[in-house]
Amino acid sequence: MKELLSCYRQEARASMLEAQALPFGVYHDKGVFELECDKIFRKDWVFVCAEQAIAAPGRYYALELAGEAIVVIRGQDKKLRAMSNNCRHRGTPLLDTGFGELAGNISCPYHAWSYDDKGNFKGAPMPGKVSIDKQKHCLPQFRLESWYGLLFINLDMQAPPLAERFKGIAAYTGIYQPERFDSYSGGEDEHWQANWKVAMENALEGYHVFKVHQESLETTAPTKLAYYVAGSASWTITGGQLVDNAGKLAKWLRGKYPRAYDHYQLIILPPSLALVLDYDSMSWIHVLPDGPESSVIRSGAIFPKSMFKEDQQSKAFTRAFFKEDKWICERVQKGMHSKIGKGGKLVEMERSVVDFHQYLAAKLFATDTDEFFEGENAALFKTE
Repeated sequence: MKELLSCYRQEARASMLEAQALPFGVYHDKGVFELECDKIFRKDWVFVCAEQAIAAPGRYYALELAGEAIVVIRGQDKKLRAMSNNCRHRGTPLLDTGFGELAGNISCPYHAWSYDDKGNFKGAPMPGKVSIDKQKHCLPQFRLESWYGLLFINLDMQAPPLAERFKGIAAYTGIYQPERFDSYSGGEDEHWQANWKVAMENALEGYHVFKVHQESLETTAPTKLAYYVAGSASWTITGGQLVDNAGKLAKWLRGKYPRAYDHYQLIILPPSLALVLDYDSMSWIHVLPDGPESSVIRSGAIFPKSMFKEDQQSKAFTRAFFKEDKWICERVQKGMHSKIGKGGKLVEMERSVVDFHQYLAAKLFATDTDEFFEGENAALFKTE
């Protein structure tokens, strides 16, 4: 493993002109996977869900992150809290993963120890002569912060605040006014037989779209119209022009509006979130590790309620390119077991992959990263 980590460090820290694909072994080695869980998913801000998905008191979202069972709950006091989803008695997961709604206290399915929606221990049945200190048996709390209505959790109480982590993004995203997005639509969780980095690298670059998504994404967001906006190891924004099939009358009725509204942004927030932002919505693919060679893929979107027009055609479109992405990621994963094969050079359209690799190197090996880079199309989105 020592040699593999040395190669991992060397390739991941490389700049654009020297960058190559990572060593294949880092996509399936158990030791590497545990290191990534410890240094990345237990130390950095990780996306959980949208505030709009748990807007009502009692609503919650439960998930597993790097071996930790976590639940985010909207309390009856309307406050959001992130806490452990493991019973303080013998560690049983309390609430099933996914979205749900509390009907009173949280009750452990094993021995019925109970907690309120703030994580306070309420009691245990039939304790006999044993005295249980309620203060010492509350559910541990985690840091929870919001960005444009998206909730992020951090298991490290000493980490810098979320605003510092995403500093500078608003200068490019503000033109779309994402604070307008007050409604939520969610997709079903998918399980892919691919390492989390394979899924993320696929989500954050548009180089493969013309080949893998010929009949889906390529028809609306052509590869040749994609470009790099701005970024570094902390976050990356790429963009592209959308195909406009509207007639002359429809275009005339629109009137004047910023040119950016005919474009989209692909925002990468490492370690595990890829967002697509345009004037109508912000949608995402969220990748969480589920073992060295498997991932949980979650999707969703927020948007202004007045603009929501999800029909069977748009649902079919989404299902099609998700199926295509799953197919290619699982195919790539098979190739990662080659003992002879070796990755090659990354091309200019994969600059976002280079940013992601440098993020990995910084978190895992404390390496330096390249300075912030801004592409020639950045002015299209920047606001004063």
